[in-house]
Amino acid sequence: MVLYEFERYYIAHDALMVLTFIPAFIIFLCSLCMARRRRDPARTAFTYLKIAFGIFTLFIFLDFCTYGLALAATRLVYDGSESYYSDVASIIRHLRYASAETSIISRVFDAFSDIFVFLMLVSLGSGILLAQTGSPSSFAKLLKFISLGISAVLAILIIAYFGLRTHFYSVMYGNASSSYGYLGRSNQFQSSRQLDFAFRVLVFILALGVVAQSIMVKVQTKGEPRVSSPSHIFIACAGLWLLRTVYGMASMAASVNLNNVYDDPEYHNYYGILDIVFGTWPLLILLSVIFGLGHKKANGLWSTEQPFMTQGGNAVSPWGFNYDPNQVAAPAMAHQSQAPPMQQQSWPQFQQQQPYYPQPGHDGMTPQYAPAQQQTPVQQPFNAHIPGSQTRSPPSHEDTMGFNYQANGATPQTTAQPYYEKS
Repeated sequence: MVLYEFERYYIAHDALMVLTFIPAFIIFLCSLCMARRRRDPARTAFTYLKIAFGIFTLFIFLDFCTYGLALAATRLVYDGSESYYSDVASIIRHLRYASAETSIISRVFDAFSDIFVFLMLVSLGSGILLAQTGSPSSFAKLLKFISLGISAVLAILIIAYFGLRTHFYSVMYGNASSSYGYLGRSNQFQSSRQLDFAFRVLVFILALGVVAQSIMVKVQTKGEPRVSSPSHIFIACAGLWLLRTVYGMASMAASVNLNNVYDDPEYHNYYGILDIVFGTWPLLILLSVIFGLGHKKANGLWSTEQPFMTQGGNAVSPWGFNYDPNQVAAPAMAHQSQAPPMQQQSWPQFQQQQPYYPQPGHDGMTPQYAPAQQQTPVQQPFNAHIPGSQTRSPPSHEDTMGFNYQANGATPQTTAQPYYEKS
């Protein structure tokens, strides 16, 4: 089987689209769970991200089907004899009709991808400013309504294109009847081309506006580390979308004649490969970068307090040690309620002190005890968990003065003893 040059380009186109579809589909599924809005008004862009990614994935699949059906139809035409061709003529016509219809639908999904990317980028710029200031500005609210209105106009244009082109192919390949003559159908096809080109021009103008917005946002957030990464990503994505829109407008202007459908320039087979490189891949990279921003927690786009911001990681105590704030009081409670056995036995002995007797040779200023009855206080074991939580044993003179203070926190059980008064 000998393949013609355009058939080899069809195969190469579909191979590249398969390689593009796999990561696009995987990232789209991940974005459903890993790039959530989390009730943060600054993250509205990630809602549009999921919609744009889903539509873009469907576009890739439909574009693959378009070229696959066209390749199947050409193989049936060139593989058989004239008698074989007459037998499969109906199949060939239906394959071509299916290829044309999937081409229209894929173009519609491609256009709606641009619409939601526009809404996503505008919302991203407004979200960055919201994360910086903490409150939406009146200009951001006005910009939101303007972007929604422009998106509605773009949607009307692409729906009109879909209606005109679908009717044209249904008459050309199907059994539908039409009140239009041959010239009327050609004018209808030309009108659909003009609508498509008008859509591309408007999207290009919007891409220029988004680039200007990204520069403005970068200037306003200069020196703000919290939104430094989102502002850089915003500029990069605006540049990628501008590249895509410039190519889409320029490629159509170079490959079709908008004034006469019968006088189109020569179409080169490598245009299908360029469409992927400069049209499909920039959009895939753009959406993937925005997904990465939506998944980030540190240095991400946040304007409200989130649960993960207060969870994880030990706090730092004033003395420089790491500790868990939920467990600060636990060691002290354990120290007070669970004293060592030797300590609990030593305190009753310490509290049952003998009366004071002055000793010969002393002036009586310092109280003394009988040597046999004097007890040495038991020193507390050092607890290194929380500095400052240890309680020292009181000296004997503090207890005899009647201070309401015990090392274990209990009320003194002995009667306060007076100091010896010098006569």
